[in-house]
Amino acid sequence: MTQNHPSVARAARLLPLLLVATLLPLSACGPKKKKKVVRAEKGTAKLEQIMLERRKRLTSTAPKDGKPGSDGGHPYLEWMSKVAGTVSRSEFKKVGVIARGTKIAGTADDLATWLEGQKKFYFNAKMPPKDYWRDLSLAAAASKDTKWEEDLAFDKIFFHVAESARRHDLFGEGRGADDDRVTYFFTYLKLAFGYEPKTSLFREEINVMCRTKMNDYCKDIPMELRPTQVMIPYYKKVIDMIEAFKKKYPSSSYNAFNDQLIAWYQARIKAVPKWEEFPKLPPIRSTVAAPVNGNAALFVTKKGISLMGIALRKLNDAANPWTPDFTKTDEALTKRISQLVEDTRASTVSNFNQSNILLVPEGDVPVSYGLSLLEATIVGEHAKEWPTVILVGRRRADHSNRRSGFTVTLLALDKRIPFKLKAPGGKTKSCKAVAVVGRDALQAKGFTPAVYHDGKQVHTGKLSSDGTLRSVQSAAPHGEGDRLEKWADNQSTSIVVAVDANLPYAALLEALNGVALKCDGDECKKDRTQPVFIATCE
Repeated sequence: MTQNHPSVARAARLLPLLLVATLLPLSACGPKKKKKVVRAEKGTAKLEQIMLERRKRLTSTAPKDGKPGSDGGHPYLEWMSKVAGTVSRSEFKKVGVIARGTKIAGTADDLATWLEGQKKFYFNAKMPPKDYWRDLSLAAAASKDTKWEEDLAFDKIFFHVAESARRHDLFGEGRGADDDRVTYFFTYLKLAFGYEPKTSLFREEINVMCRTKMNDYCKDIPMELRPTQVMIPYYKKVIDMIEAFKKKYPSSSYNAFNDQLIAWYQARIKAVPKWEEFPKLPPIRSTVAAPVNGNAALFVTKKGISLMGIALRKLNDAANPWTPDFTKTDEALTKRISQLVEDTRASTVSNFNQSNILLVPEGDVPVSYGLSLLEATIVGEHAKEWPTVILVGRRRADHSNRRSGFTVTLLALDKRIPFKLKAPGGKTKSCKAVAVVGRDALQAKGFTPAVYHDGKQVHTGKLSSDGTLRSVQSAAPHGEGDRLEKWADNQSTSIVVAVDANLPYAALLEALNGVALKCDGDECKKDRTQPVFIATCE
């Protein structure tokens, strides 16, 4: 018989000991793991018990409709306020003890934080929406695949419902499209559409959100009306959330209430005022913002004429009958404007921006009529304090539809520069420079580079001493296009932009587009190095 090697013998003796050592951790972990599973199961059962008790209170007291009470309170908020935070944190602490060391213990803590915040958010509005949404989202993530998941999904909907209930009279009587409480919904819009703003500029961010998150919903809507109009896609988004909830939880006890909410939101969509662009402003290439609220805006429309919010002419005014006729100067009106402006300038206290007047006319108002009203603002003892005017149009090319303008300075009546102009195939016109682009009352002895809009074509060229336009390039009007930019960029002396006085205001802006300002890509806001004058011809 062969004798075993000593090392083999030692290995044979150690093998049973190694097996025991290997199996000991497994046998020791078995009971620990089992206990952890049991703790998790008991914690889950306790959480479900808490949830069922809470849900019973929620569904049993749900309001039957969304009509506000006589005290102005809304039943949806009153309902949630009664049940919000009714589960004490001590109940969840019990879960933490029962399920210590398990994921369920963490879930219980997140749920407790959410329900504590619920009381502050719904009952007394002491918790900011973004803070409550943070706690709600953490709890929703923690409750995934538990029976609490449904409750968190419903509360993500009610989060939006609550703000609409707080502003249940939004767009109500006396407010309409000017209801500035729409700003309260910006946080909710951002969350609903998954939008991250880069600035604090509300209207600017609404523009970007419309374009990037709402399928360019605002494309045709004026910028100043968009904060109101985006409520429609927002309300529809909340309806989509409710429909998605019903599809995911078809047997939910919340669904009877959800059906009621859908009808409520459909009614809210109908309450959003219909938008109308008024006055309908002609397109402008400028990107210089021209907000008219709170400024000395001069509106000239077929519905009426107003300055600084004061109605000077009003359609269908029984006391002072007025028929829109912009073909001749209204001397009584110009006198009234002169007096109003003079009184405002002379006052030591004024609610208006006295640095300039904003001309806001419908596009078909004749240039001569608008000019006669502007001339009325630069006469009188205090005329030097208010020489600047902003010609307002609407920037449409980039779909921002913002009110933008050309800043121009009116020349005093005795400082205006006369010259002759004869376009190809036309008669010699008597023209006069009446304003200069910018805030300085510059002067010129004469002009060579010229732009002339005759109503049918826009001509560019060089003025001869007899007024003949040489080196002429003529083309159809280009709206707010860039056709004139390259020509203007190549000029080294003062440019004059001339239009026939009887042409519409839209033609004046069209002649200035691409010439008045130096553009850098889509931005058109820099003054040109050479002065640009504005002239009218007859």
